[in-house]
Amino acid sequence: MSNSENSNFNFIKILNEDKTYKLLFPDREIGLAIVLIYEKIIDGVFEDEKFTEKDLHEAFEKIYKTNERYPKEVYSNHIMDLQEYFLDYNQESQKYFFKDYAYKFCKHAKETLIGAFNPTRIQEICTHLSKSLDNRETIEELKFWLKEVFKKYEPDLREQIDFLDRQITDSIELLKKGTDFTNQNFLDILIATDVSMDNAQNHVKELRSAYSETKIIRGLLEQKQNRDNEINELISEVYSFIKYINDRLNSIDRKLDRIQPKIRQLFSTLSKPLLSSKIEKFIHLLLYKSTLESNNGNKTIVFPNNIILPQIHIPTPHFTIIDKNRELFPSKPKERKKYIQNEKVISQNIQKAQNKINEIDTIRKWEKYILSEIELRGDIKLSEVFFKIIEESKSSQIAVNVTFNIIKYIYNNKDKYKLKIDKELETNTEFKNIALWKMKISKLT
Repeated sequence: MSNSENSNFNFIKILNEDKTYKLLFPDREIGLAIVLIYEKIIDGVFEDEKFTEKDLHEAFEKIYKTNERYPKEVYSNHIMDLQEYFLDYNQESQKYFFKDYAYKFCKHAKETLIGAFNPTRIQEICTHLSKSLDNRETIEELKFWLKEVFKKYEPDLREQIDFLDRQITDSIELLKKGTDFTNQNFLDILIATDVSMDNAQNHVKELRSAYSETKIIRGLLEQKQNRDNEINELISEVYSFIKYINDRLNSIDRKLDRIQPKIRQLFSTLSKPLLSSKIEKFIHLLLYKSTLESNNGNKTIVFPNNIILPQIHIPTPHFTIIDKNRELFPSKPKERKKYIQNEKVISQNIQKAQNKINEIDTIRKWEKYILSEIELRGDIKLSEVFFKIIEESKSSQIAVNVTFNIIKYIYNNKDKYKLKIDKELETNTEFKNIALWKMKISKLT
């Protein structure tokens, strides 16, 4: 978490205190009773979404369904515990109603199990996020977008991938349960699983297209990076989430690439004996319905009506072959193709190679300069030199390569040099879209 107010919050410790975990995640029977009440609220059974203690007791009795009679105190204790996070009580009307956590608890569970695939909604959310981000001008507006707007839609962006992953897992589990190789139903399950895998692969492509708007979001955020460390950390979290989305989609792709060939190979293996058996039955039936006739000592099978007798023997035709005398009729010599060199392309390639060589030489010169300055003065501000390189070489790529090589060299020689990184951004008025952390290299005595 980047928020400073949450930095001291120990989630595991708080969850482990007293009965906190059990109050947030009640036992199976209590949770099912809450879901039963939730469904009645959705169906409009309770007026103003409020219900009595008797309604709760009836829900518990319906879920428990045991021969043992539960005393009223047991249900009352459950209700008392549920009032921590799930239920609230109105003294005047003497009725209960759901707290926000109870609605979220049931709604999220229901939506997860239903798992409706909807890439269009994902695309609409991403478009809404990019447009709302583009309109943020001040630092406070940007903070609000990062903390509230984007965070609000994170679960929606994540749930579609969870649904796809669960769809694949459920298909494989169904296949495992139906592994009776002698049963025709298994082949039907196998075919259905293969179709489900194809659908999942198409869904991945649709989701990739829907998530393409995140590239625009990333581009807009790159333009809005500044000296505010909190904003930069929040932006990094958005980058991480976008990477998480792409990694999950790639993971599902790899899973499908592993599973699909095996399913099709298994289907092919199981289909062969079944196909052979059907062909054999057909041949037996055909011979049973056919008759055998003798004509001048030759026996011929006469198939039933509407079945044409196949032609077993085809007379071989006679061909006259004439050989061509190559001395009398020599082949015409092929004209050798002449390739004309394109001087312009050659010149361009030479220039490209020369530019690359010059770039390498420039990088080496700057590396030598930085190391010599460290030896002479004892330290150097690497982040300031970074902008100096851009200014003189007119290339940000050269500056990046020099900085990377120097940092790598310093890490390989920790006994001689020390790299200090201050998480405060170094900027330059001439290069407003470029910023990096302040870095200083010192020589160890």
